[in-house]
Amino acid sequence: MASRKSPEEEMEENFARINLEEEEGWLSYEDSCESLSEIDVRWCLVGRFLTESTIDFQAMQHKLISLWRPGKGMYVKELEPNRYLFQFYHEIDIKRVIDGSPWTFGRFQLLFERLREGDNPRAIEINKLDLWVQLHGMDPGFMSLRVVKDVGNYIGTFVESDTNNFVGVWRDFLRVRVTIDIDKPLKRRMKLRKSEK
Repeated sequence: MASRKSPEEEMEENFARINLEEEEGWLSYEDSCESLSEIDVRWCLVGRFLTESTIDFQAMQHKLISLWRPGKGMYVKELEPNRYLFQFYHEIDIKRVIDGSPWTFGRFQLLFERLREGDNPRAIEINKLDLWVQLHGMDPGFMSLRVVKDVGNYIGTFVESDTNNFVGVWRDFLRVRVTIDIDKPLKRRMKLRKSEK
């Protein structure tokens, strides 16, 4: 009398008969990668916080939604520890977040980059921060948009000048928005001088 095989033994025998090819297969596409992507990255930011500490994802998500108040809503996905994808659904919402930076959560700065077509959000280097900088002690001869732009580019990369810099009465300081690379040391002071002819 032949012994009957258990379902586990039958399954093992069936798997043992399967042959796997050892070669790697390839699929080739002539179109560019951008034309093959169906993911909409028009209104996406990828960001991280300037900390080694663990971030409470739920608390961070709720806090930023309450600060940003996106009219069309937003979606947040944790890609890996301290790397997040922020997806908005309208240009107005993402522009408000970009223009309103810098943002913080729990005293940690949020660094972010806007995704472009073809970007891999897990591979983007995130090391830039937009800041408003006050320019103090400037002589009247140097209070011009040209000088503000040059100073902004000296500190980092000029983004914009405060619209109130040259309006109304005399100001004690001017403001300039710059993008700085956090991997480079900050420039603390600089002197302005007119070259002599």
